[in-house]
Amino acid sequence: MEKISDEFVCRENKRFKFQIGKTLASSLSGFLGGAIFVSIGWGVVVYVLYKLCQVR
Repeated sequence: MEKISDEFVCRENKRFKFQIGKTLASSLSGFLGGAIFVSIGWGVVVYVLYKLCQVR
């Protein structure tokens, strides 16, 4: 189970002067990954709806 959770957690190796830098870097990478995933999902939904409307 730990191996699976490691896939979703970004471990930053870079040393930051403040803890907030590490948190922001991790949060930003998670946000960007989520935004890309959601964009692909919406693209698939729009494509499927477009194709369904063309058939009729």
